[in-house]
Amino acid sequence: MSDSQDRRPRTAAASPAPGEISRRNLVGLGAATVLGVTAPGALAPRAQAAALAGTQTSGAAAPVVALGFSDPTGLYPVTGDDPVSPDLLVTFTSPTALSGTVAWSVSARGEEPLGSGTEPFTAAAGIPSTLTIPLGSLGPDHYEVTATVTEAAGTRLLTETVGLGVIRPAVAGRRPESVFGLGIRPESAPAITKRIAQRMGVKWTRGIDAVQPNTVSPGPGVFWQQPQIDAARAEIAEWHRHGIETLGGINYNMSWNVQPGPNGEQLRPHQNRPKDMAAHVEMVYHAITPLQDLVPNWELWNEPWVHGWTWKTGDAQDYRDMCKLIWDRVRPEYPDVNLIGGGSVSYNRDIVYAQGSKDTGYIDGSVNHAYGYPDATQYAMAKTQIKMDRLWSRTNGRAGQWQTELGTATQYNFADLPPDEANYGVARTLAPTYLLHMLAGAEEDSPIRIFWFSLSYDKGYSGAEFNIYDARTRTPLPAVVAYATMTSLLEDSEMRGELYPDAKSTWGFLFRGADGKGRAAVYADQLYDGTDEHQDAGYTGTITLDDALGIRAYDYLGRRLTDGTKRQVTLALKPWEVVYFDSDLTPEVLQKALTHGAHIDYSTPLHISPLSFVKPLDSTSTIDIRVENVSPKAMDALIRITPPEGWQVASQALPISRLRPGESRVVSFPVTRYQVSAENTYTVGYDVTVERRPGLHQTGSGTIQVAYVPFRQITVGASASQWNDVIPVTMTSVSAAGDTRTYTFQAAWDDRFLYVRALIEDDLQVSNPAFPLDEYQFAFKADSIQLAFDAVADKTEDLLAGDPHYEKCLRSASHLYVATLATGGQSELHRQLAPGTNYQTYYPTNAVLPTPLGLLDATPADGSEGRVLVSRDDGGKLTRYEIALAWTQLPELAAAVRDARPGGVTPMTFAVQVQDSGTTGHGATYWTTESAPPTSGCYNFAPFWGTGAQFTGGRVDTRWGIGA
Repeated sequence: MSDSQDRRPRTAAASPAPGEISRRNLVGLGAATVLGVTAPGALAPRAQAAALAGTQTSGAAAPVVALGFSDPTGLYPVTGDDPVSPDLLVTFTSPTALSGTVAWSVSARGEEPLGSGTEPFTAAAGIPSTLTIPLGSLGPDHYEVTATVTEAAGTRLLTETVGLGVIRPAVAGRRPESVFGLGIRPESAPAITKRIAQRMGVKWTRGIDAVQPNTVSPGPGVFWQQPQIDAARAEIAEWHRHGIETLGGINYNMSWNVQPGPNGEQLRPHQNRPKDMAAHVEMVYHAITPLQDLVPNWELWNEPWVHGWTWKTGDAQDYRDMCKLIWDRVRPEYPDVNLIGGGSVSYNRDIVYAQGSKDTGYIDGSVNHAYGYPDATQYAMAKTQIKMDRLWSRTNGRAGQWQTELGTATQYNFADLPPDEANYGVARTLAPTYLLHMLAGAEEDSPIRIFWFSLSYDKGYSGAEFNIYDARTRTPLPAVVAYATMTSLLEDSEMRGELYPDAKSTWGFLFRGADGKGRAAVYADQLYDGTDEHQDAGYTGTITLDDALGIRAYDYLGRRLTDGTKRQVTLALKPWEVVYFDSDLTPEVLQKALTHGAHIDYSTPLHISPLSFVKPLDSTSTIDIRVENVSPKAMDALIRITPPEGWQVASQALPISRLRPGESRVVSFPVTRYQVSAENTYTVGYDVTVERRPGLHQTGSGTIQVAYVPFRQITVGASASQWNDVIPVTMTSVSAAGDTRTYTFQAAWDDRFLYVRALIEDDLQVSNPAFPLDEYQFAFKADSIQLAFDAVADKTEDLLAGDPHYEKCLRSASHLYVATLATGGQSELHRQLAPGTNYQTYYPTNAVLPTPLGLLDATPADGSEGRVLVSRDDGGKLTRYEIALAWTQLPELAAAVRDARPGGVTPMTFAVQVQDSGTTGHGATYWTTESAPPTSGCYNFAPFWGTGAQFTGGRVDTRWGIGA
């Protein structure tokens, strides 16, 4: 454990991990995004849900009581700093006369009581009647209003809580260059939904409900006529009247043009590629032609996952062919129309831009779906997306980047919190997600549009767990207020850059408003330590501005924190809770006030990581502690350690002087006495004091192991006794149910191979068909282990190398190999990443890369690239991996080992991942998270479409030693 003493234990749940939402564990979620499908069991109307059940006399209809507000949206924009005075409406519909009382209360954020009262009511028989309750003067924030309705005889008719948003005013009118999009559901009441979106400051919506493939082309060679076209143009014009642009969407296939499934079965329009590609292209052309003057940007297909849920029998080349055919049909007549393609950053690299393949890059801009927490990997992937489009799009990415789906949901991302807290968790993640993407676009000077998923006022749908409105009560959840706060303060502003590029604890974004004044947004980052749900795992502290005159600050829900009249102010910083600054200053002066003129003080300003021993323990051993300054200011510190029980060190306290922001330094404590642990586990405690922060003690501990690779001649498949004197390392996985499994690894080397042996406890073996039988099955999705290395300093294919944020959050691995046991007992070793693979994933119809992807030449007894034997003991519920990776696969590391002095140790940056698949499996467990919270990166463990985030193992930076 590191930094915080109160971290939750690391767990691996059997249900989908939060980070995996980006790859869509929910089949059909992506389809419903543009299909507009209502999920089975759609939400009942609010009045029905509120109706009294079983309390009336037999045969009498129950009275219906419903709550609402004087504005049906539940949103009240303020004017300037003046509060608003909303009314709660309690509506009664009863077959008989009714009287009683309504007890009500209003609170801010579910925890700050603001007012309450009791009002009498009378309701006539047979006609609706409404009681109006003034709620008082309220400023910007999210509120909960609870009402209990009791009939005069004492029968309780209703107890319900509804949400209310008081929001800062939106910037009015159309803003085609705006980044602020929203996935607005077509099922919902269109007039009120548009009104909500307008008040929130939404400037982009995705899809045009009147443009459906069956409408555009109801049969072969038949296309829509003027009445249908007029309906589409009227819908677009209505969006424009609300200040909202439309991204056109080709909503999959015509129902008559879907390629049958693998067994000839009829599939739904989203489930497979077009059967007649020429007919599909004509449909796209006829959709764009009458609307291109109003809608210049068109998304070609939502999530075209090859052999996935939308492209079951086609291949990668089919998708590239479709893009080129549409390009050739549309571009000559409409050169200003932008064709938007792809489905995720990594998918675009794998398919749209597959190096050496036929007809790549026939798009003007690309799509990504960045579901999940606002980890810095979102920023890394957005930067990668921009660079790929610039390099490989036929127009160098002129249309920019389209983040058409992203978001968090209580059900997946905050499942362990009470519902009210979880809703605020979603709200906290909204602005950081936008800001990370906006920063990538600003730094690379590329337009980027971001669509949070999703909003429906009053209807259920597939994916409704992401809804930011409560469709049952038709009232806003906190994320609506967070969105409106963001757009009100940042629309009509240009991002100028990041304020704290070296500080992993802090993100700061500087803006220049249209009025020339400086604005900014700052938040503390979250740390993953088994969960991203609870803020106690992140950085908490304060920011003090020495000269705050003319600087107004607001929190993430729009509440004003300071009015700009005080010389010095101190504001709280909490993980993912954005603090906005609006000023009368120039951007340059505001930047100085937030950097040189500010003190950011965290309870954990340092990231403390006890490091593994890189050789067997002896009289020369040292306990090494990596100390990183994650704060934005340099500092001096003193670190005191508590060695393992029975150990002694020459000195228990050592000073650290002038540690710069972002600087990492290894502090070594020479060992004078040690005891070898039979389990190879050693717990080191630490207590760090910071010179400028009297009274601050940053305490914690970490359990470390000897991670050493000795010289041994190993024969794959031979007796286990040849590994007897090789020190094992262990990983522990704990499921949500408390089930514990242990994974054991050993490594050795000789002149030909690097050897790895792994013993994996696993109740159920989950295997893919052998690779030659189905090349579309990813090895890393079955039960497998991954071997990841960062062995190359100059990664020519790493598009982010040299970026100022590289060490903060952009680093990628250099080599990745995957071992798995296929059905039929076939042992396989796959190359997933190495120099020459362009960070792509294997697809059969792609061109062979300079370093080929896929299955290596490796069998249990032979192979030019290695050896592999994976054996399963079903009785003992154990899988054994034996791998010999030829040094030709790691030439850079091999050269360092050859050049090592006799008796020395060659450092190796290495980590493993265990994948335990299946509904009862533990999911992924990472060596990178074994002793300390990981650091965000870009391409690291597979699958690359969800890689690099802290909750998916982070970057590969854990150290091992190879003995000479």
